[in-house]
Amino acid sequence: MKPRIAIVRGKFLNKYEMQMYVPLVDRYDVTAFGSLTAYHDSFAFPTVKLPSPMDVPEFPGKMPILNRLFVDAHYLWGLEKHLDGFDIVHSAETYFHFTQQCLNARRAGKVKKVIATVLETIPFNNEGIWGRKAFKARARKELDHIVALTRKSKDALIREGCDPEKITLISHFVDTKRFVPGPGYLARIRDPKRRSLRILFAGRLEEYKGIYDLLEAARRLLVDPALRDFRLVFHLVGGGSESPRVQALEKKLGIGSSFVHSCLSYDRMPAVYKEADIFVAPSKPHFAKASWGKPTIIWEEQYCTALLEAQAAGLPIVTTKTGGIPENIGDAGIVVAPGDIDALTTAIKRFIVDPDLRVQFARRARTRAVRIHDSRIGANKLDYLYRSLLT
Repeated sequence: MKPRIAIVRGKFLNKYEMQMYVPLVDRYDVTAFGSLTAYHDSFAFPTVKLPSPMDVPEFPGKMPILNRLFVDAHYLWGLEKHLDGFDIVHSAETYFHFTQQCLNARRAGKVKKVIATVLETIPFNNEGIWGRKAFKARARKELDHIVALTRKSKDALIREGCDPEKITLISHFVDTKRFVPGPGYLARIRDPKRRSLRILFAGRLEEYKGIYDLLEAARRLLVDPALRDFRLVFHLVGGGSESPRVQALEKKLGIGSSFVHSCLSYDRMPAVYKEADIFVAPSKPHFAKASWGKPTIIWEEQYCTALLEAQAAGLPIVTTKTGGIPENIGDAGIVVAPGDIDALTTAIKRFIVDPDLRVQFARRARTRAVRIHDSRIGANKLDYLYRSLLT
């Protein structure tokens, strides 16, 4: 009988991460656990959906209120009972409430091993709410193993007091047979006569994703005399709290006609990447406001799955040096300082005017995706870890 694996992600259960678990279905009996309103719920393995505070409809101050009521709102009612009989439970983050529930299930003898993937790159982050610090300390002590998404995640765990011997580095991965370049993409990218280029952004329209930096870079590029023979289209895929303001600002700046907005299902994203010529991910750190002293970083891009997809699609990439992005992108894109609009604009312009440079980085991107980021590589790493825990 195949070992039983439970993947617990609550509200954050999604197809982006789950694609690296698909190759494991022949080796393990896999079940995913999400909330009633999880991002996605249809996979190559069954899903159990449980009620969560995260399912409450949006209202002003929702997350601060829920987190103070529950310590962490990522709680799944009835989870412990549903985990009975699993060999390994694979949770996420040391401070998520459902990680504590998984540990409770193991303490009650319902499961054999509990591990968690940690994305957080900022040491001692998420400890401002009463009870969270205790959640994290318990998880670091009692988890049988921890998967760090990046070296920065591992370093943060060690600084918090985690035993380095119980940490394994396994990043996110992408299905490179699903996200592929379009037909003849190198010839299309290399064509010096092409003057119509599509520049793609895929992600939430939020300030910390650098969306306003991209708008200012676009404004400069669209009025640049050296680019007057080019027709540039900026395709923004994704929603977010800043979407209305972003679209209003495009009109105010007089660049609205050069922008296309889409909110698409994940199943349609491979086709979107095939239509693009350049991919931009200008993420920047998010700071908490301080009444005194310096503002504190409370979020930075932990990895950026869209960068994996863009690499698999063989796109020239412009991104920023923040969080886990440098580990993700390597030398497969032009990397600039976060918030440096001059550098962002210059990097995009280099790709616009130089088709040979586009081809060079397109090849690098596709090669890196296949050799490093393919989901089958990730599945094999998970398989090795799971088997080592079960022996």
